[in-house]
Amino acid sequence: MNTIKIYDREDLLEISFEDIRKYHGTAAYMAIGVGFRVIQAAFDSLYGAEIPNRKDLSILSGHGGPGFRDAFEFVTRAKTRGTYTVDTDYPKAQYDPYRPTAYAYVFTRETGEAVEVILKENFLPAVFYEYLKKGREDSFTPEEYIHNEQLKQELGNRALQMPIDELVEVTKLK
Repeated sequence: MNTIKIYDREDLLEISFEDIRKYHGTAAYMAIGVGFRVIQAAFDSLYGAEIPNRKDLSILSGHGGPGFRDAFEFVTRAKTRGTYTVDTDYPKAQYDPYRPTAYAYVFTRETGEAVEVILKENFLPAVFYEYLKKGREDSFTPEEYIHNEQLKQELGNRALQMPIDELVEVTKLK
């Protein structure tokens, strides 16, 4: 797995998925795996071969969970810098049947150029949303809890290994 390159002022950082995993832990393993790939797709579309600088980016996330937030924060420091917004009512990629949450992310440069990165609808199975609901309700059976942890791991690993165009759709907005 390759790294994400980004400048923090004049310092070039190379951030791996493993770095993000160490920062976040494994509670939202699927989200940090997908989040890593979302960042790669956004940077490729917005910057091409150019390496972005943290101060150049703002992010709108349709998903308010800690995995996506931590992946985006670790790489861009957008939350710390006050350029990270969550809008769970974002009008696209509303796949969860139990609550508003969008698997869509908009990365914007200071120049106004922006890209929307959307997780493809078929990536997360229906049982994933059932388990999210059970987690919020604290109603897992022991077997379901174990299966949920395995599923998150499998989905995170799959996101890291599959071709990016099979995982997400990227659209230039401006």
